[in-house]
Amino acid sequence: MPNEIQSNENNANAIDAVANFRLPTFWTQSPAFWFNHAEAMFAAQRITANASKVHYVVGALDQATIRTVGDLLGTSASYEAIRARLTEAFATSNAAKYRELVRPGGLGDRRPSQLLRDMRGNLPPGIGEEVLKEFWMQRLPSNVRVVLHSLDASLDAVAARADLIMDASNPLDVDAVSREVDTDLAGTVAALVKQVQALTQLISSPAGTQQRHSAPTDAGQLPPSQRCYYHETYGAKARKCRPPCNFRPRNSSDSAPAEN
Repeated sequence: MPNEIQSNENNANAIDAVANFRLPTFWTQSPAFWFNHAEAMFAAQRITANASKVHYVVGALDQATIRTVGDLLGTSASYEAIRARLTEAFATSNAAKYRELVRPGGLGDRRPSQLLRDMRGNLPPGIGEEVLKEFWMQRLPSNVRVVLHSLDASLDAVAARADLIMDASNPLDVDAVSREVDTDLAGTVAALVKQVQALTQLISSPAGTQQRHSAPTDAGQLPPSQRCYYHETYGAKARKCRPPCNFRPRNSSDSAPAEN
């Protein structure tokens, strides 16, 4: 009795799994990959009947895609015929594959190994591993290319090494350092600008103008406040001097002193 109960439970679970089984929406960009995925799911659910496969595949198509196989549908619909039609209709042309291969660009959000798998999965005919390696390398950062350039290994091994290099370098740290340097530089420039503005205001102010004009040009041209009465009145011709007085004649050829 227990074995019979367990068997009934297993059958019920299997029925529920089949009843809830759904294929993902058809991948128009990768029809071959989609059918490989669908057949793996069929195998896991032990779905082998042609009619069942047709039912699940059609259930995964949108309105535009169903029109592509509309003439194949009906009581005699064939899973293999539908697969062949969809794979051919949505397959990437060789011209498009070549354009994608030579298209400039970077990694995006992919690791180097994932980029290689994507490029290999969409490789046009006639392209070998060496050519693929060159186009793949062109999309890697320059610092990674320098390290990988002299590496003698298979392309998959080179891609694995590229992953390790990318993991070892942290772009977030580099960006943080760069932002910090930019902030320091901006602060230094701002401080210099403020200093220049302060000096310009000082020079342009009345006090700065008076300072420039009152500065003596030589020892004999002192400001009036530094001369005694006699030198202030008679200049170099004065015969007397009363301290404090810093007046000094410029040379000994001055005119004879006046009476005072």
